[in-house]
Amino acid sequence: MTTNAELSNATTLPAAWYGADPHIWESERRAIFGREWLMVGRTEELPEPGSYLTDIIAGWPIFVIRDRDGILRAFHNVCRHRAGPILWDGQGHCDVLRCRYHGWVYDTKGSLRRTPEFGDAAGFDKQDFGLFPIQAGIWRGHIFVNLDAAASPLNQAMAPLSVETVDFPIETYRFHSHAEHEIACNWKTYVDNYSEGYHIKAMHPGLDQEIESNQYQVIIKDRHAVHRAPQRDGANYSGLWLWRFPNLALNIYPKGMNIERIVPMGPHRTKLIYNFYFQDTSDRGQKAITSALAAALQVTQEDARICEAVQRNLDAGLYDTGRLSPRHEGGVWHFQKLVRESLTTAA
Repeated sequence: MTTNAELSNATTLPAAWYGADPHIWESERRAIFGREWLMVGRTEELPEPGSYLTDIIAGWPIFVIRDRDGILRAFHNVCRHRAGPILWDGQGHCDVLRCRYHGWVYDTKGSLRRTPEFGDAAGFDKQDFGLFPIQAGIWRGHIFVNLDAAASPLNQAMAPLSVETVDFPIETYRFHSHAEHEIACNWKTYVDNYSEGYHIKAMHPGLDQEIESNQYQVIIKDRHAVHRAPQRDGANYSGLWLWRFPNLALNIYPKGMNIERIVPMGPHRTKLIYNFYFQDTSDRGQKAITSALAAALQVTQEDARICEAVQRNLDAGLYDTGRLSPRHEGGVWHFQKLVRESLTTAA
């Protein structure tokens, strides 16, 4: 837990950690994104046996498929022959897991079954060439994966968020729409920005009219944080705002939700993936939906503008480290501390 003494002396991560140092990016891939539970989709996207979806996690192509028994299984999307893709990017349905390059066939447990026209290779045993498995699980209707075979179970990892969201019937919210935004910044630049309300008055005039931004709080927990601010009458933002390390945000409204993923695409590019859900998706609910979507888009555009500007300055080579506000930037310190600890533990 972060202490007052730590906050009063807190400094930022060095600028080089935001893309200039390639060793940091590679360390983050393995120590953070290679070990944490990460959301990749919704269970309704895999409705029946053979349904699959693909994703790329910090450079690792993966896929999740529902097998014939209805169990979710996940693997690296890499054939053991010559690294061809098993499934093309996207989602769909397949009856056979067949490498798109040379046709090697695997079952949904990842075992190699056929190697068409391969020939008689000395000492070759199919049992030694199964797909690389990944852990998969479901939390409140959403699919998570973990590349670390030794990671703790999903229900254990998500238990704190289960407690935070217990009063919100999010399984009853209906999926409405999906949106993606690419930003020219390091993923940590965006998470730093998400982790504080200090910038709201300067950067988000619309949001500032809906909340008391000078009373914005970030309550630091273990590997997550709760964001709170008093709401003005008629605000779109009333509800619960949660962030979980490393890249998940749950913005829960009284009658809807936006689940946000902050996905690194490399040292200097980040994709924001939004999934919007609402209790009432009929014509009666369209006014509230339109308002919520417009507000989210406005805030995203404003955040993208400042994050890209900050990233240019981090890359310029003048700025190295700064001091963090003990009053407003405890969430930033919490996030950066988890990054430091993850890389130190892995070293």
